[in-house]
Amino acid sequence: MPSNKQQIPYTVLIVEDEHAIAENLFLALESEGFIPDIARDARSALEQLGHESFDLVLLDIGLPGMDGYHVLKQMREALQLSTPVLLLTARTALEDKQMGFSGGADDYLTKPFALEEVLMRAKALIRRSKQLSDTAFVLKHGPLRYVVADQLVTVNGCEVKLSRKSLMILELLMRYAGRVVPRKKLEDYLWQGEPPSSEALRSQFHLLRKALHTHGYDGIETVHSIGWRLVDSHDPQA
Repeated sequence: MPSNKQQIPYTVLIVEDEHAIAENLFLALESEGFIPDIARDARSALEQLGHESFDLVLLDIGLPGMDGYHVLKQMREALQLSTPVLLLTARTALEDKQMGFSGGADDYLTKPFALEEVLMRAKALIRRSKQLSDTAFVLKHGPLRYVVADQLVTVNGCEVKLSRKSLMILELLMRYAGRVVPRKKLEDYLWQGEPPSSEALRSQFHLLRKALHTHGYDGIETVHSIGWRLVDSHDPQA
């Protein structure tokens, strides 16, 4: 039976202070193949948005302290981000919706909402965003830069030639932005099921590390028995 899960691991930042709602959204998105993360307040959200790349933001308006409108304003003006934003709120007044859309929101969903509808809207927003911006979509981490549409990887401006599998691994690591990527997620992404051998993934990492090392980058860290991640250090664990 064909899967409805995302084939590309898109990243989603959930900005929500209500624990139960945030966790339910996280689990629903993760079950569909997204890579979700959670920020509990506006300050944390803006810090993450300033340092990490996300494909979508689910933004609650009623945050403690600075509200979601402030986050949206900072995203569009200070950070100059075009990341699609789906507003989640208990406010139903027309003026609230107008304020959201005029501030740069892409969609609006009132609470209580069905998780299935959030997923449908999330997929639609990301799909539309990619159709408009894939030619310019760039992932960055330290000296690494990956222009996704052109499959162009550079280290400090120098181009690195990588195989298709190496590109897929690097893209997933960069989308996680320093977080650990589990072995199972990598294997599912690369082979859509069982890898051809038990050493297949390790071999792919060897090739990727060798290619990046040639250009002075050694920031892939092995988290033993769990997975891998990109780090700022140039002396990662073996």
